[in-house]
Amino acid sequence: MEEDVKKVLSRRDFLKYAGIAGATVGVAGGLGGQLAACGGGETTTTTAATTATTAGGPATTAATTATTAATTVSTTAEAAVLKIGAVLSLTDWYSVVDAADKVDTEYVVQMINDEGGIKAGGKAYKIELLVEDGKSSLDGNTAAATKLVLDEKVQHVIGPGAFFNVATSSIFEQAKVLHVANYNGLAPGEMSKDTPYEFLGLDPIAQQSAALKALKQLYPSVKTVTMATEDATYPPFEQPFKDLVAREGLTLAGDPVLFATNAEDYNPTAAKIKSQNADGVWMPIGIPPSFAGIVKGLRTLGYTAPIVCPVDMPTHIALVGPEGSNDLVGILSKSLDDPNIAAPLKKMLEMGDPKRQIFGLAPNALYMLRYAIEAADSLDPTAIRDKWQSLSTIPTLYGEGFPTASQLYGLTNHAWAYPIPVSRAMKAQIEYYPWIKPGVTP
Repeated sequence: MEEDVKKVLSRRDFLKYAGIAGATVGVAGGLGGQLAACGGGETTTTTAATTATTAGGPATTAATTATTAATTVSTTAEAAVLKIGAVLSLTDWYSVVDAADKVDTEYVVQMINDEGGIKAGGKAYKIELLVEDGKSSLDGNTAAATKLVLDEKVQHVIGPGAFFNVATSSIFEQAKVLHVANYNGLAPGEMSKDTPYEFLGLDPIAQQSAALKALKQLYPSVKTVTMATEDATYPPFEQPFKDLVAREGLTLAGDPVLFATNAEDYNPTAAKIKSQNADGVWMPIGIPPSFAGIVKGLRTLGYTAPIVCPVDMPTHIALVGPEGSNDLVGILSKSLDDPNIAAPLKKMLEMGDPKRQIFGLAPNALYMLRYAIEAADSLDPTAIRDKWQSLSTIPTLYGEGFPTASQLYGLTNHAWAYPIPVSRAMKAQIEYYPWIKPGVTP
């Protein structure tokens, strides 16, 4: 199966998944100043042995506590240290996302440690983040996961994202390591009933629910939409997207208009979209250059209907200029200029250059993991798993998270979503709106 995956998943496939999660190609050049991992000092290893109790009963919030369980941690003379692994691709093409996410994940480590660390079993643990480079390849991610499990013996891991989960999930599952995927692309083997120790920080279908909700709220007259999306990786999303359109009370104006992310000319794509004469356009999967090219083409053709897609609005305006920056709705901008920004995200933004591009995937996975551990009151992966899948809410960087997609993944309360930022470009000016809670994916 892995060889089949390698045949269809390539560098170009990343571009598709990047559109779902909001990766902005070309913004990584200015990223730097990565923080050193927290921790330090000589360590010794001790074992905290207690009995774990499986959580049961009705769903609860992350504030609920459970029984302390067995685990292995390192301690310093001052405080206990909990090693948490992270699989992030810091080299090659996917580093455009993960190099930025590494910086912000370390800011979240600092936030948690400054608050006294993670509390479990009557102790407080400062986080030591152990980052392994997935090297933007399936083999690299496999090697990174193997090192964290066999050499570092971690029991909790965040990442990776996109289709790279197909290279790591089985490793973590065999070792019963609790792992929180940053997001995924519905690729076979990423997440299913066969991955009971896996949780998902962002359900991509729920995220796109927010896009359609934003379109309807800002443009109530929209009844029909044209879906235009990247071609190579559309098949796994076809039925979930069609079901989503129906759930949101909209109608597709015609067949999906598919485009290649490496196209040199997007005017033919724009012409196909315009020919459907829909009330609005929804572009769920793609990359900023694709979105920009299509938007410019549509506006040049005189198409004035609203368009919604996962773009960071400042990036989009820089790409298309004023002519493509009107009646465009985005769901990715994370800015201190947004009066609706969630407090934890605001705090993270203030810890670095506030104008930096924020992907916020791995940082959020860590933020959620912290509260799942505290809800379980245990470091034991099985106890955390059992408690987490009973939760009805959990704090995220973006506000209160909620479970979703139980049928889609075959796991109850393992996939999560959260409020999504909403912005609109009008005459090249950015307007911010109240964040939208996505609909639950079945």
